[in-house]
Amino acid sequence: MSEIEFRAAQVADVSYPNRTVTVIVAPYETPTVINTPRGQFTEVVTRGAYDGVQRRSGRIRANRDHDWQRMAGRVTDLHPEREEGLIADVKIFKTALGEETLELCADDGLSASAGFGLMRTEGASGSVKPNAEQWQGKTRRLNELWLDHVAFVPNPACEGAVVLDVRDAEPAVLLVARPFLDQMQLDQARARLAEIDARYGVRSKV
Repeated sequence: MSEIEFRAAQVADVSYPNRTVTVIVAPYETPTVINTPRGQFTEVVTRGAYDGVQRRSGRIRANRDHDWQRMAGRVTDLHPEREEGLIADVKIFKTALGEETLELCADDGLSASAGFGLMRTEGASGSVKPNAEQWQGKTRRLNELWLDHVAFVPNPACEGAVVLDVRDAEPAVLLVARPFLDQMQLDQARARLAEIDARYGVRSKV
């Protein structure tokens, strides 16, 4: 395996008054089939694999297509204790690329992706910890990981990592129509978005 690996998934339809995108970076305990040039295997991220990553909030960046020359934002908060997996709040930059990123997320044109590595004994230069990964046949279990970056990409690779929402900070309002919500919940979300549109003069999409 290469030092930095990528996993990605589907993006939901969003609205974005305060430019903060919340994503599931890595779903826990979810078997995922990974296809590589060397063959196919199943991968599972152990709950707790990212414990302590929240101490690096603010130092992790978000880019487009895993390209460090195309910076789109920075991670402001990380929540490794959440039931669904590692959650990241990403503040999108007020740049042309940032504006494009928000528009594409709102139009379901981008997916969330993680660039991660196996935990090492002495930072990036040390050897991989003995139990960072375990193999049983063609199943790979990831036990200790570090998050290198978050990216927004055209094509998903891990079905559990999704953009949860892009929200307004004051008040905190759900601004995303998530998959499988019933029509009543979607109508309620649209009504709240209409109120936000009137307040901020922003045309929201749900």
